Amino acid sequence: MKQQYILLILSMFTSICMAQTYEFALVHNGNYDFKVVAIPNFDSGGNTDISDIGFTLMLPAGTADIVNHNGLLTSRTWTVQQHDAAFLTGQGLGDGTLDAFQFNVPPGQSIITHTNGQQIDLISFQVSNNPTSGTMYFLLNSDPIATGAGSVLDSFYNTDLDGPGGNPTADYFGGLASGMESFSFAPLSIDNAKIDLAFISVYPNPTKGVVNVDTSKTISKLELYDVLGKLVVTKTNSYRIDLTQLPNGIYFLKGEVDNTSFTRRIVKQ
Repeated sequence: MKQQYILLILSMFTSICMAQTYEFALVHNGNYDFKVVAIPNFDSGGNTDISDIGFTLMLPAGTADIVNHNGLLTSRTWTVQQHDAAFLTGQGLGDGTLDAFQFNVPPGQSIITHTNGQQIDLISFQVSNNPTSGTMYFLLNSDPIATGAGSVLDSFYNTDLDGPGGNPTADYFGGLASGMESFSFAPLSIDNAKIDLAFISVYPNPTKGVVNVDTSKTISKLELYDVLGKLVVTKTNSYRIDLTQLPNGIYFLKGEVDNTSFTRRIVKQ
């Protein structure tokens, strides 16, 4: 019986710990300057030890590259490896329209403290050649490119929540911060995600057809763009948009709401 209680306590402790997570977010610093941050959903005790981190950003295939990266964790060195569209399709991944940029900081030690919702700066970078169309976004772990790569391109956040000598290091990646999963270059960059996203609900996502936008505000226009920045659907004075006739893939929905705008990443299945 004593052994059963111990196992139950350990199970409960593990569930509580894994409820503590970090989301990744893409922050636009102006022009073509960006950074990636981690956002925790809990307060740390002051001895949280970051081990290794990884994620992949996708850009439309072409001349735009991720350059001049600078690690923002003290004394930690990041690597950024490009897998262009030709390489990906050669591996049976993707449709030849996207380049992948794999970010990784290898195992090490960074002792930090943080509060719930704080942005923890991970790495900054620039996008070269001033792209004027298309969208940069985090590759989801469930994306066929990621699963086809055997988890090599997956996002993860390995950390020891109670510091050296405590519980083992584990992956506390909890997904992507809502509204900060992507950045759309012109024409979507104007007023990109300036509206309070608490008032916007877009569903179902992923979708097999119709996407609804639920908000108490007035929507004057909905525009749907593919990953190359091409406008594929426009609706005025509507709270729904139909993707039924479009190929499966990633799209970006821009809505004009009360003289401002929002963007959301949509997955068509």
